Amino acid sequence: MIRLLSTVSFATLLLAACTPAPAQTTAAEDAAVAAASAEPVEPEDFQLSYILESENYTVQSEIDPAILAFDPPLAWRLWTEAKAQLDDLGQSADEGRSMADEDAAATGEDSWFRGYSLEITHKVTGIFDDVISVSDFVGTDTGGAHPNYFLAGAIHRKGETEPLPLSTFITDEVAFNDLVIKSLVEEKLARGYTDDRAVIEASLRELLVPPTDVPEAYQGSFVFEPSTEPGKVGGITVMFSPYDIGSYAEGSYEVTLPASELTPILTEAWAPRFGGESIVEESEPARKE
Repeated sequence: MIRLLSTVSFATLLLAACTPAPAQTTAAEDAAVAAASAEPVEPEDFQLSYILESENYTVQSEIDPAILAFDPPLAWRLWTEAKAQLDDLGQSADEGRSMADEDAAATGEDSWFRGYSLEITHKVTGIFDDVISVSDFVGTDTGGAHPNYFLAGAIHRKGETEPLPLSTFITDEVAFNDLVIKSLVEEKLARGYTDDRAVIEASLRELLVPPTDVPEAYQGSFVFEPSTEPGKVGGITVMFSPYDIGSYAEGSYEVTLPASELTPILTEAWAPRFGGESIVEESEPARKE
């Protein structure tokens, strides 16, 4: 909304320099100002816990009540986004069922349709004064070879609409990436990889090269962990969904970089807010098949 207001104001100034501004210009500018300053409104259908079942699909959404208590507009945005995905899945399932029934009627064979499902969960990993850390889980099954799931996460500052980028906390993203890769190598070895450590690292470096159109490789895939020191951030956990850095059979990966390792690359504003040892709760979504 701020960008829209700036654009309207700039266009208005150009127009005023050339010709008298018509009355509609003032109305448009007023509308932009009103939109930018409007208070978020709770969706009429907002629900922290939602489930809908039909003969074609099952969809559900869970939003941690702590999110609503911390920042209601954030909870409302998460619900609105989730509900749109759930509705889309339901529509796709109904269309798939219709196509399958038509095929079955034409061929005399059994319908190939299998019920769809979609689960979206938002869970708080910690609240740190003015920011909240939220992990996201999306599990889906649309009748393919196997179900799939996706992990994500973000740090949200109260009252802001966009999650905070990694650069808010980290001064050297190359060094951060090195720490992530180091932890992933250890995790892969612990899971039974027989390749040489150097081979595993080289493969990860190739996989984790950020696309040119993505300013930060880990945006949307990290959360804060609480600390043994109350109120402080104990570490940053970076999440990888199945297929991100390995086969589906490997499942997901979650590696936590402790505050002690992050200290040399923390921004001046955030360095005092990290400390202690990480308290990492086992991720329930990651255990789902």
